[in-house]
Amino acid sequence: TELLQKIGTRHFGDPFLLCSNQHCQVYSGAGKEHPRTTRAVNQTRGQVLMSKDGTLVDARYSASCGGHSEDNDHIWGGKANPILRASVDANANHTFHKRYRDGITEVNLPRFLGETSGAYCANTRYSKGRFRWTRSVSVADLSARIAAHYPTVGTLRRIVAKKRGRSGRISVLELYGSRANAIAHGDLHIRRLLGGLKSALFTVEKQGDSFLFTGAGFGHGVGMCQVGAIGMAEQQHSFGDILSHYYPGSRLRRLY
Repeated sequence: TELLQKIGTRHFGDPFLLCSNQHCQVYSGAGKEHPRTTRAVNQTRGQVLMSKDGTLVDARYSASCGGHSEDNDHIWGGKANPILRASVDANANHTFHKRYRDGITEVNLPRFLGETSGAYCANTRYSKGRFRWTRSVSVADLSARIAAHYPTVGTLRRIVAKKRGRSGRISVLELYGSRANAIAHGDLHIRRLLGGLKSALFTVEKQGDSFLFTGAGFGHGVGMCQVGAIGMAEQQHSFGDILSHYYPGSRLRRLY
């Protein structure tokens, strides 16, 4: 679905429609194919996800939502997509879902980051280092990274989240320095600015000559959570159930 939706929207000056990188769709070649994925492709051949208005779903996904997905407009701006809404990555009857169904806030974020189970993406062999993670980065390293974009800041002293999405992902961050302050905007920019963090869903505290980041998830968190999809499959959910969970309001249709 995602691949078909991209045709005609990129590579206008190239003798091909799509590339095999993250820009379009990662594909490492026939030598990297596996019988299980080939079987899945063959069994679902020609099926696509359609929205209620008859258009292809913008089938975004990330490695791990960390227990709560994010709104598309919070990450990339633009128009809110009713199918790409932030939601808890858990069964609606589970305590984890009920606890965080109204979103992740500064108040409940510490408790959320302390959770080790409950979400679909919490308990598979792919969860380690993705569902919850920590990262320590030195003040010197962060100050140098920040200076490349905000040269007036000086030595970094404090990092404060100014705006979070429903999943708790930061979209506006204030950097307090020895000479000046600066405001950083955008999920990916913030992650790269702070040393390549796995997600913008984190808390941060200064510990001596380093900053300790405690976070959840791997990626932007919009749409399908790949580790969560594995977790749902391991609980015997069908691929239709999985797609309905991550793309609510979508419908499977056979295109060819």
